[in-house]
This record gives sequence, C-alpha cells and structure tokens, in this order.
Amino acid sequence: MCAVFGWVGDADEWRAAHRLMVELAIASEVRGRDAAGWATLNTRGQLCWRRQPGPARDLFGDEAFRRAQTWRVTMAIGHTRRATAGAPAVNRNNHPHPAGDWMLVHNGVIPGHWRKADALGLRLESECDSELLVRILAEHGERRGPELCLAAGGSQSVLALNRRTRRLLAWTNGETPLVAFRVEELGGLWWASTEEIAGAALERVGMEARFASPEPGVVYRMEVQDGAVVIESRERSA
Repeated sequence: MCAVFGWVGDADEWRAAHRLMVELAIASEVRGRDAAGWATLNTRGQLCWRRQPGPARDLFGDEAFRRAQTWRVTMAIGHTRRATAGAPAVNRNNHPHPAGDWMLVHNGVIPGHWRKADALGLRLESECDSELLVRILAEHGERRGPELCLAAGGSQSVLALNRRTRRLLAWTNGETPLVAFRVEELGGLWWASTEEIAGAALERVGMEARFASPEPGVVYRMEVQDGAVVIESRERSA
C-alpha cells in the first residue's frame, strides 16, 4: 500500500500550490513511510526530482523542496512508499521511477513483473515492480504505452509526467484508489490516493475542494495551454 499525489496548473499558481503539495505528502504517510519521492517539470521542460528512504516529511521538508517553490513549475508528482518488491534502503527501488523522458509514481502491485518484462523485451534496473510501467511508457510512447501498462494487470493507480511532451498522465484500473480534485483558491487540477488524504491536507491549509473519481481503465492526459489545464481522456481499447 502506497500513495500517489500530484498537481498540474499555471506556473503562476505554483508558489501557492507548493504548500498543499507538502501537506499532501505528509498526509499520504498513512499509506507508507518506507520511502518518498517527488518530481517537478517547469515551463522550460526542465525536470527535477528526488527520492530517498524514510518518511515523506523528511524529504518534502528539506531545503531542496523548499527551493522548488520559487521555480516556474507546471506539473508535480509525489509518492510515499510502503515497500513490497525491492528494499527501500536501495534507492533505485523507490519512486519516482525514471525512464527516457518519463517519471512515474505508482500505487499497487504488478505480479510476475520480471516475467512480463522479459516477454516485452524490457530490462529492469531495480527490484521494484513499478519500474515495469515506466519502461513500457519509454518503449511504447504516450499513446500505446498506457494501454500496455493496463494490460500488465495487477493493481494500478499511476501518475506519470513526460518531459518532452510536457504532459501529465493519470489512470487507475480500479484495484487501488485514486481521486482528482479542484481547489478554487489554488487553481489547477490535483490528484491524491484518497479523498481522506486530500481532506486532511486541505484542512491543514484551510481550504476545501470538489472531488471526482476517475473512471477505471481511462487514461487522462493533461497539459497546460495559456495558463489553463486541458484534459483529454482516452479509454483503453477492447
């Protein structure tokens, strides 16, 4: 059991949104304290990321993430981990997982991930089953990749950002929780593993939100155009 969370929006809103990202990370510790990580993408397509063993409050409270509030960020994803496959003391097992232009965080378990990677001709560099998903995206791209990820089965709630296309992808297969929400005071679109986690973080910053549940098997693609979040959804092929 892990947690994912994230934001996509206008870079002018990031400084205010940064505080809620920190609170989401801390609230997400209820689903895992073994490791934590984050990744941000700015208006120039520059990707910054960190991951480390230990609770999220340590990572999201350090100087590196405090500095991030001054950046021109349009997308951010985060993760708290309760380890299943791969020891968190070995940092390459933690999230986010990188591959090519992609960074990915995942809540769930992919059974038989080594066998599935071999069948797809993919080489994994960690013991974490979640790495399979980002390797699929890097190999097969934004259109075909998510469908193949969903076909890998198991339990999946995923946030993945692409440095080149400057898009954030989100999906769940319904086996693990995922919610989307909007905060009027902050703008943009937010994601969290559960409404309870988001509610705890929102209470800490004195804000409220409107929630929506993503459809299982639907891939949501988000980008920022002229300061507004544009969302495209695409259902997995039969």
